[in-house]
Amino acid sequence: MPESKLAMVILRHLHLSVSAIILCLCLSCSAAIPAQDLSKALSGTTFNRVGDYVISANDQINVKVFGQDNLTGNYVVSPTGMLTMPLVGFVTAAGRTTVQLTDSLQKALKPFVKNPIITVNVAGRDSFQVYFSGEVGRPGEINLQRSTTLLQGLAMAGGLTRFASGRVVLLRQSGGGVMQRYATTFYKLLSGKDQLDRFLLERGDYIHVE
Repeated sequence: MPESKLAMVILRHLHLSVSAIILCLCLSCSAAIPAQDLSKALSGTTFNRVGDYVISANDQINVKVFGQDNLTGNYVVSPTGMLTMPLVGFVTAAGRTTVQLTDSLQKALKPFVKNPIITVNVAGRDSFQVYFSGEVGRPGEINLQRSTTLLQGLAMAGGLTRFASGRVVLLRQSGGGVMQRYATTFYKLLSGKDQLDRFLLERGDYIHVE
């Protein structure tokens, strides 16, 4: 074999070997990320214990006060968590469910409206954002508008790529502000092991697929 061709073959093999080493190192680094099992994940602040949505800053709230068209409308929760309405002024909205906010508004309106009848709905969950990275079809931010499982979220992110190992890592901020890491596999999600197919995403969740 001519020396030039031999050199090309050697370089090609070296390139493949280096690529394989880099791939192995990447996989080993990913696998080394410390994480608890996803079944041990603590609930965040998006839903309460009975599954009701908890309002947060930037959410859009629809308030209907029967017989009071000047009070009925859509309101945006401020960055400080307050909802501002005519007559009553500032009312705390963040951290409350629609039932709790309804009760607060009724009490605030009683001095101005006789027996106020109010309905409150979340028109836009603009604070309910999650983030996907790694081996998914469409990495990036997703704005959710309803209860969404991790499995459904992965589908919304385009599913796993053909290069994915199947390990799914969830980063979630605890109530104390500490970022916790949890891990599972795509197979466990699909099989429903430990009921992980029902695992709900919460605002601010970061999901990385290896």
